[in-house]
Amino acid sequence: MKSDVVVVGCGPAGSLASLEAARKGVEVLILEEHKAVGEPDHCAGLVSISGLKRLDLRVPEECVLNRVYGARFFSPSGVTFTVRRRTAQAVVLDRRRFDRWLASLAHDAGAHVILGEKVDFFMARPEEAVVAVKGGEEVRGEVVVDAEGCRGRVARLAGLPRPVGRLPAVQFELAGVDGDEDFVELHFGSTFAPGFFAWVIPIENGVRVGLGAYSRPGERLKAFIKRRGLSDCKVIRKITGVIITGGPVKRTYASRIITVGDAAGQVKPTTGGGVVTGGICARVAGRVVAEAILEGKVGKPLRAYERTWRGILGREFFFMGLARKFLNKVSDRGLDVAFSAIREHGGTEVLETYGDMDFESEALKRLLVNPYILLRSILHLIV
Repeated sequence: MKSDVVVVGCGPAGSLASLEAARKGVEVLILEEHKAVGEPDHCAGLVSISGLKRLDLRVPEECVLNRVYGARFFSPSGVTFTVRRRTAQAVVLDRRRFDRWLASLAHDAGAHVILGEKVDFFMARPEEAVVAVKGGEEVRGEVVVDAEGCRGRVARLAGLPRPVGRLPAVQFELAGVDGDEDFVELHFGSTFAPGFFAWVIPIENGVRVGLGAYSRPGERLKAFIKRRGLSDCKVIRKITGVIITGGPVKRTYASRIITVGDAAGQVKPTTGGGVVTGGICARVAGRVVAEAILEGKVGKPLRAYERTWRGILGREFFFMGLARKFLNKVSDRGLDVAFSAIREHGGTEVLETYGDMDFESEALKRLLVNPYILLRSILHLIV
């Protein structure tokens, strides 16, 4: 089997890279290891409306479960502040339907999708790239786009780094929850979510509640559900996954291969969200790969891909990485103090004015230059 571009994985990053390349007129083959696109899903499904616009995606209503207008933040001892806007800021997606819709866009543009084919071999030759699926059948292409996720089998075979800062995560979908459908909740504390935070995301007649943690996320989530007063709610569905907090890998290209999305660590270190950031990089990937093939320059390293996506998102990942390092080091007492400082010294106004769920650098920078917030937080880093 042969194609111009072989894409490993049919999640959002794989579909968007395939869509962009197919629109440029090259042959695209997507190999998806599961027998159905979007299953199993491993995501909370909260995606910014501004991010979807950046990706030029008009998501069908059947993929949207709710729209939210802001977020409520809770420190370990219960210090709270709220960030809100007059218009909806994010949608809660049915990720299975959303992933299938993206795959259909790629298919309609000319990409061919093969399900149930797990790639377990990669080799770059001078004239082509070769992958092999389970069972030994070889698939050849000019370039391989690795969008397989954070496990990184193909990237490892190509000598590329795997993402770091990976945390196990668990989420329950609960029915019969009465609450404010306009706001998500973010709860911080080392007791129930060491290394990350817990979330409560409203959907119609229920919530998605989950957390990431260094260890025992399932046990910690059950304790958090009890703490949050949701123990009597019916559990509809449970999902598990991995949250990447270490930012992008140091190199995302090698001979005849590039990595995108979770495989490249193109995930926000602050929140673990990667649909938009990974999608931006994936569209760059599809364009760069297609142009290289059409110009007959695939034999040269695909540096243009990395140079371009870092030019777009490098600043964002830098500031989000700083924020993640602070959150990883600060004590629960320090978080209480930081939350109080944000609430009392203009932090919420900064977040409401400059906050962007995907391009966070401006808001983070303005928080850092606030002397009350910065000094009070630093003084309590390890208290």
